[in-house]
Amino acid sequence: MSNVAESKHLTRLSAGSGAAAGDRRRRAGTARGQGLVEFMLVLPILLLLILGTIELGRMFLILTEATSASREASRYGASVGSDGMGGLRYLDCVGMRDAARRMFVMSDVPDSAIAISWDHGDTSQTFATCAAPPSVADIELGDRVVVSVTLLYAPIVPLVPLPPIPINSETARTILIDIAAGPTATVGPPSVPTSTFTLGPTPTASDTPTPSDTPTAGPSPTPTITDTPLPTNTSLPTRTPIPSPGGFQVTVNCTNGQVRFNWNSVPGAHYYGVYEVMDPPPDRQVCLTNKTRCDYSSIPLDGQSHTFYVVAFVYGNRSAPSTAMAVSCPAPGG
Repeated sequence: MSNVAESKHLTRLSAGSGAAAGDRRRRAGTARGQGLVEFMLVLPILLLLILGTIELGRMFLILTEATSASREASRYGASVGSDGMGGLRYLDCVGMRDAARRMFVMSDVPDSAIAISWDHGDTSQTFATCAAPPSVADIELGDRVVVSVTLLYAPIVPLVPLPPIPINSETARTILIDIAAGPTATVGPPSVPTSTFTLGPTPTASDTPTPSDTPTAGPSPTPTITDTPLPTNTSLPTRTPIPSPGGFQVTVNCTNGQVRFNWNSVPGAHYYGVYEVMDPPPDRQVCLTNKTRCDYSSIPLDGQSHTFYVVAFVYGNRSAPSTAMAVSCPAPGG
């Protein structure tokens, strides 16, 4: 009887432990299913937060690129000096665009996204753009170079069908040219008349005194005031005309249309400008350099005659044009 009772007791124990293990397995499975459902509910929100953070960072990076590019390009264009090719920085559209592109990390920007213009101190007074660039004579004291950079922002994952958002940055800087530095001094005579005092003769003592009851006094000094007249204003000397450059020569390579210009130097000239004769005017400036040659211009291979001349500049004043020279290249297959 005792063995039967023990076996029944063991059977009940094993049945109870099996039921408990089954309950634990069911509860673990239920917990895993519940966690999976909660994770699936939270996952979209988590992905939106991560994606939003990435997109916000990209937007600020593009804004920083546009701001840095406009500032760097205007800083390059406002400085005085050579662009390394014989031209001037504040007239070098290619150099300003290259300075802007050095600031781009993510963006691939065409030339149309970097707008360059020149004004007289206000954007409503724009007088030139890179399509029609100014000459040295057009730039005056106080003029500015204005660089506007426009980049487009588009989301990586377009969850919402939004068009590309333009991000624009515009920077204007005054061109550093002909700015006087140092103290100024007024040259000329004083504005008040000067007085000159002349004393009379001084009595001299004789060797033998002359007795006299009444002493005699020598002549008293009488001051004499003389006004010195101020010098009259003299007219300024007339400006000496700047001679035109001589020996102007033009050669062309009809393989690629490259044109080379050479001329003789003009004493005292700071820069030279080569122009192409246009009909109707104004003539188009094709080269600006402080040398007596220019090697970076070209003409189209169209069989048309292109006429050029060169002028010299001294402090923004230009000389008479040189002798005009014409070149042409036949059209391919012509």
